[in-house]
Amino acid sequence: MHISSVVSKMIRLAISAFTVLLILWNGYTTAEENGCLSYPELGITTSFLIIHPSIGYWWSQTGLRFTGMYLNSDHHEFHLNLGYRLYDSEKVQHSINLLTSWVAGSDPGADYKYGATGIAYSLNYRGLFLEIGLARP
Repeated sequence: MHISSVVSKMIRLAISAFTVLLILWNGYTTAEENGCLSYPELGITTSFLIIHPSIGYWWSQTGLRFTGMYLNSDHHEFHLNLGYRLYDSEKVQHSINLLTSWVAGSDPGADYKYGATGIAYSLNYRGLFLEIGLARP
């Protein structure tokens, strides 16, 4: 492994950690001012052909969600999101999330196993959850 790739990964990790801490700090400092509610979330999500459970918790402006399913060592998928609530009402919630994913699977003629990090926009409308984002291995 080249030193430049190690330094590059360390810089990306440091920037990600700083961003997460900044979001958490901002969520804690504005929660008391805005009177934001805290609540858990529980659901079922799908990605490709895997259906997996999702569990999360929102406090103040910040949320944490874990989604995943382990079928066997060659086929599993896990996602961890750290979100910042942009808008929240009784019917709709908008948030932006930092995410990291670990995926292993296979298609005809190809096996794959990778981790990825990225950003996503989430919309929750009366319990229907949609998340669109970009992640890079």
